[in-house]
Amino acid sequence: MLDYKVVSLSLAITSGIISIFCAVLVSISPLEAVRFFNTWIHGIDLTLIASAKPITLVDFFIGLASVVVFSIIVGIIFTFAYNNIKKKG
Repeated sequence: MLDYKVVSLSLAITSGIISIFCAVLVSISPLEAVRFFNTWIHGIDLTLIASAKPITLVDFFIGLASVVVFSIIVGIIFTFAYNNIKKKG
């Protein structure tokens, strides 16, 4: 059985670190960041929808907070589903 607190916090920390890395990459080199992430999204050209607006600190922290909260919710749902499937198996 997985502990929902451990799974949720682990996912939130991991997602937060990835979000910070992404924000730093976009701040340092926006075009290269878009090109890099474009390789992950098959069939969609992100360069057509990329914003020229720089990232503000407010945007960064709102984005980081929402990623962390969303990750906690996903972690809770994942743990609930995993534990219920494990019980039946």
